[in-house]
Amino acid sequence: MSNASLKNLFHPGDGRIPPYFAGRGQERQYFQDCVDLLMRKSPLDQNMIIYGPRGNGKTAMLRYLQKETLRQTDNKIEVFWVTPSEFKDLGELASLIIGNDQSLFQKVQNLFKPLLDNFSVAANVGAASIATSLNRPRVMLALKALFLEKSRNKPFILIMDEAHTLDPDMARVLLNASQDIRVDGCLFFLVLAGTPNLRTELCNANATFWSRSELFPLGRLSHEDSYDALTIPLKLHQVTFSQEAESGLLSRVHRYPYFIQVWGNCIANRLYETDSLRVTMDTIREVEKTAMMKCDQMYLDRYGELREMSLRPLANHIAQAFSKAEKEYIPEKEFEKLIGKALEDQGAPATNESIRKNIRNLLHIGYVWEISVPNEEKGGYSLVCYEPGIPSLMTFVIMQM
Repeated sequence: MSNASLKNLFHPGDGRIPPYFAGRGQERQYFQDCVDLLMRKSPLDQNMIIYGPRGNGKTAMLRYLQKETLRQTDNKIEVFWVTPSEFKDLGELASLIIGNDQSLFQKVQNLFKPLLDNFSVAANVGAASIATSLNRPRVMLALKALFLEKSRNKPFILIMDEAHTLDPDMARVLLNASQDIRVDGCLFFLVLAGTPNLRTELCNANATFWSRSELFPLGRLSHEDSYDALTIPLKLHQVTFSQEAESGLLSRVHRYPYFIQVWGNCIANRLYETDSLRVTMDTIREVEKTAMMKCDQMYLDRYGELREMSLRPLANHIAQAFSKAEKEYIPEKEFEKLIGKALEDQGAPATNESIRKNIRNLLHIGYVWEISVPNEEKGGYSLVCYEPGIPSLMTFVIMQM
């Protein structure tokens, strides 16, 4: 195999599918089960909600699921990808979904036109540009009619990435419409993905059934999956590793998907430049400066967010606590006390509301991550705990204070 194939083998930061997609077994299995049901013409019971900090591979996973679904079903299911930045109202979302489908446009035109103040055809695509200056019940009826028509010939999966930026009113209509048409037997599957505050935004939307969706929190990869994501793409190109190099790389990527792609890309490009197929600690040292510069940019971005949100002292307090205790995670009650103490030290009110607000902000930017840990002392019930979103980011924060 040509060494040239190593160049730009990995794809850090652009949401593309990694060269080897590792982990996310529960998410993949649930999505596949839903696809299997749709292929058997069986309507689904739930939507799928995915949330996690940026850099944890949500977009890459969704791209992977989309690609695999189209491949496995031989395009017998339609998968439509969209983000809220592409439409300003549900009318524009409808227009995107209709696209160049003249047959669908003709059917939906009659469904929408009586409801709209302004209805025009976009000459460039021949689709509807639909205004939504309507009352919400009528908008939902129109949206339901569109989804029913869209999924009449083959099942329709709507994937919405960055869903935490969706307007709450639009989220409510979308979620309630999805619930209603699935009850009516429509072969429709809605997948929403966003940052950890997606759950808060959906609560604000007051959509009746959203909490009954299947929820998937997307944290860092396991040690085993991190190892596979980093080494398998290289090994498939005949690359070998010294044992020390394998351990050295794993200790640097912190189970964080973005860092895996950064380090993998630097290593692969170095092997290409040196016409080598062997990774040693010398290889790691040769690319360390370049890799760390790329990681530092992420640290700077997150640190800037902490600064803008007035979270720097609090973030430092948390980082010091994890460092001194040498813990991988802190139980919720202990963590809330930690936040309260940090707020009091700053002279800020340590009310339950302020504590929870600060935790939500820390979750949103990925500084900490909420996990459940089985606890035998509690009869096997899991404890809600918090772990560092990226351990090395906490080290970075400590160094700045």
